[in-house]
Amino acid sequence: MMRGAAPPSPVPPVDRAGSAAWIGLGVLSIPIFMTAVDMSVLFLAMPTIAAELLPSGTQQLWVLHIGDIAGASLVLTAGRLVDRFGPRRLLLVGLLAYGAASTLAAASPSIEVLILARMLLGAATVTLAPAAVALLRRMFPSDRRFSVAVALLMAAFSGGMALGPPLGGLVLEHFWWGAIFLLNVPIALGVACAWRLLPGAGGTGQGRIDGASIGLSALGIAGFVYGGQELAAHGWSPWRGLAVAAGVVLIAAFLRRQRTLAEPLLDLALFRSASFSTALLCLWLVITASAGADLQFAQHLQVVSGHSQLTAGAWLVVPALVSVAATAASPVLLRRLRPGHAIGLGALTAAVGAVGVLFVVPAGPEASTAALVGASCVVAIGMAPVFAIGTNVVLASAPASQTGTAQGMQDVSGSLGNTAGLAMGGTVAYLSYSGAVRDSLPTGLDAATAGQSAESIGGALAAAEALPPDLAGQVADAAAAAFAIATRDTYIVAAVGFTLLAAVAFWGLRRARLDEGDRPRDEGAEGPAEPGPRLLDRAASDLRCTQN
Repeated sequence: MMRGAAPPSPVPPVDRAGSAAWIGLGVLSIPIFMTAVDMSVLFLAMPTIAAELLPSGTQQLWVLHIGDIAGASLVLTAGRLVDRFGPRRLLLVGLLAYGAASTLAAASPSIEVLILARMLLGAATVTLAPAAVALLRRMFPSDRRFSVAVALLMAAFSGGMALGPPLGGLVLEHFWWGAIFLLNVPIALGVACAWRLLPGAGGTGQGRIDGASIGLSALGIAGFVYGGQELAAHGWSPWRGLAVAAGVVLIAAFLRRQRTLAEPLLDLALFRSASFSTALLCLWLVITASAGADLQFAQHLQVVSGHSQLTAGAWLVVPALVSVAATAASPVLLRRLRPGHAIGLGALTAAVGAVGVLFVVPAGPEASTAALVGASCVVAIGMAPVFAIGTNVVLASAPASQTGTAQGMQDVSGSLGNTAGLAMGGTVAYLSYSGAVRDSLPTGLDAATAGQSAESIGGALAAAEALPPDLAGQVADAAAAAFAIATRDTYIVAAVGFTLLAAVAFWGLRRARLDEGDRPRDEGAEGPAEPGPRLLDRAASDLRCTQN
């Protein structure tokens, strides 16, 4: 090229997404839906499992959370393996492992075996999302089509989470509890048999897998997530605090090691992109802001509004289905808005919904359930573009060869956000409830009963059963009123978090767009490519992540 000549303008990739690509999207949506169902199907099945396998309270928590901990600890490794060995191969391995672990879970003769099976299920699922997103990136070369495909994939996940409890109830109505796991086996095998419908995308085949990095990342994330969940569920103890602290130290050691490796497990240069880092922060903030409020809201419908578990579950399906539709429709916003504006507007909408809950909740048992659920739907609508568009910004800010790693970082961000949100929301709810109930308990109540009532609303209701009817009614009313105050305070935290998220998105992603041709390119790709540091510096300053 002649000196001084203008560099050629980047040529937008041709959108070749035909029927095969959309069929492939349908195939990939099935395992994502299946794993999402598996995350929530146990909510209604645990009482039946407890009656047969007789677990302790701690063992029940391990059944529910061991898969999340195993998945979070391995997701970075899985992302790297997807990038190196190819997404289709890792998807097949993950599906076969998932089917085998589901079979073990269905046939578990003891609670210990079930816990092991749930851990293996969590480990098997870590390759599915990075592999699916990496395949979508090859199937949909156009950023506009890719954005729609990612939104639909996330909608499948939201739909699985929403339909897990009612599907579990339907299966338990007619079969034994193991059937909820056994249903996954033919689905996993069926999708595995359809793998030839997916593009034969190979991996880079390069890069050493550093065992020390895998160990540090896995143990660090597992310690932080486990300690945070235990603190949220049971409160402070030295051992739980030590688990969190150990996790932080190991994660710091992992990051320090990555700086010294020629071929790191996590390329820290990705974080030089302001769009990548800010989008991850937005995803962390939205989950941190909402996790505690979501948990409190589900309990509020039962203990304050007085709905049965089945009725409360039915009400909760409404905002979940709204979230599915809003997530699938989120790319439409990018026709007129930049990603930062769409995410910021969504966050403000979620804040408005949280404020709506604040106006309704003080009525306690007299509050309209329809109004509460309606406000929750507004929150769901606002959160949808944060997930769908934020995911697109994260993936578009990374080279195609590191799509698995980028998706893994998003999963880590979500896991850490969920842990932080549950811990913060649980602490706020506990302090609010305990303080409010102590001020409103009837006079003359003995110290033991008052202390039990202040620990939790479950303790208050259990204590009320041993009291005279009039006094029991006063304790129950005081506990319900205090729980409503706790719900109000968790939604105050959520509203503040959503508002902070909006500010971060409007400012931190103000230059982000998703124009064709502006995606970071891999070295060795066709056409001129910038050196790595220059490319990442450019991505940090003016990476455009908006749809055409």
